[in-house]
Order: sequence, then structure tokens, then C-alpha cells
Amino acid sequence: MQQIDVEGFRRDGFLAIPALADAEAIGDIARVYDAMLAGEIDVSATDNPLGLTTRQIMIPSAYHPVFRDNPALDAARDIARALLGVPEPKQVFDMLIYKEPGQLATTPWHQDYSYAQMPFTPAGTPIPFDEYVQFWVALDDVDAENGCMHFVPGAHRAPLLDHYIAGGDADYSQRLLAIRHPEMALDLDAAVACPLKAGGATVHNYGTPHFTSGNRTKDRPRRAYIFNFSSRDPRA
Repeated sequence: MQQIDVEGFRRDGFLAIPALADAEAIGDIARVYDAMLAGEIDVSATDNPLGLTTRQIMIPSAYHPVFRDNPALDAARDIARALLGVPEPKQVFDMLIYKEPGQLATTPWHQDYSYAQMPFTPAGTPIPFDEYVQFWVALDDVDAENGCMHFVPGAHRAPLLDHYIAGGDADYSQRLLAIRHPEMALDLDAAVACPLKAGGATVHNYGTPHFTSGNRTKDRPRRAYIFNFSSRDPRA
């Protein structure tokens, strides 16, 4: 298992992991990912755009076994054990978000816990900072030009900030939520960009504010593979 800075995660609400899985494993995942994007694997039931702007496939594990069992998941599960402090963290969610070259839509500053209720969780709601973690795995090299993750450290233990619907309708499951007036609600000067090589990942808390830009490049896709673990049994 990789050495994990648990105290740093508790302090900042996120970590960058330079290599979660090797090139062979990432290649296997990427080939299935591309087959889903191309329609060679039918994912039409959950292939709906995030905020009506950005390609998003929900629950890819329902369509292909590579998303149910792969080295990135195995490594992340070990890390989740350390971060959540439980012997068997439960995988509760997975999705793919794709930004092709020239796709300029941003994923605005938000906190994942805002999605816990429809249409959004009320501002001021306490965030269970020790119950959920989300892994964001880069299948391509990513940086600020094609949409790497950015985080504001240390804001994850405060109550939820005020969010609004930035894209989609209130009853749309893949609506896009955003923090209202992030330039006032957050210290954006403290924001940290997390460029990664393919196979690297970030992991963050459900209360950690984060953002990705659009893909401003002409020839570099940005394929993100995302999954969550919980210390709770979702069936309980």
C-alpha cells in the first residue's frame, strides 16, 4: 500500500496521488471508456450530460466488469481504509466525465455534499467529513489547460456553503450545482491545482470545494474516472 498522509487529508480535505494504477491497468480502463463514448457499449440509459453541457456516464460498473474490478479500485480501497478508518469501505458510486478538446464548459466550484438532497442540500447543513471520499482518476495527463482538479484546502469541516443550480432543471438527476459567489465564500487565492500524469488520482472529502476548467487544448482529451467510498453501508 502507498504511504498516505492521513493527517494532511484531515487538515486539507484532499490529497494528490501521483500513481494510483500502472499504465497497463489504465489502458484497459481507457479502452472500455472509449467504447462507451463511441456507443460500442450501450450506456444510453445513463449517458446524460452533466448540467446539459458535459458528457457524463453514470454507473459504468453496471455495463462492464472492468469498472467493477480493476487495480485503481483496489488501490483506492486500501487508501479509503486509511482515510475513513474502517476495515471494509463500501463503494457507493461511480461515473465517467469526459471533456474533449475544445469543450470549454467548466465544472464550477462546488461541494459534493450539495448533491445529497434534491435539488440541493440547504446551506448550513453539517457535512459528515469522515463518512465519504471521492477518487478522481486521470486516464490522460491533466493540467490546468485541459481540466485538472483544483481544491480550496481546509474548508471541508465547516457547514455546507450556499449552492444553486448552474445547469439543468431542479428535477434533473445530473443537474450541475455551484457555490454561490465563490469569490466571496472561498479564499480562491489559496486554491491548489492538481496536475497529474495518466494513472494519477486525487481523493477528496464531500465537503472540500473543488473546480475543473474546460478543456482549452486542441488535441488533448480529458477522461476522468470517478468513484466514491463510504464508511457507511448504503443499505443500512
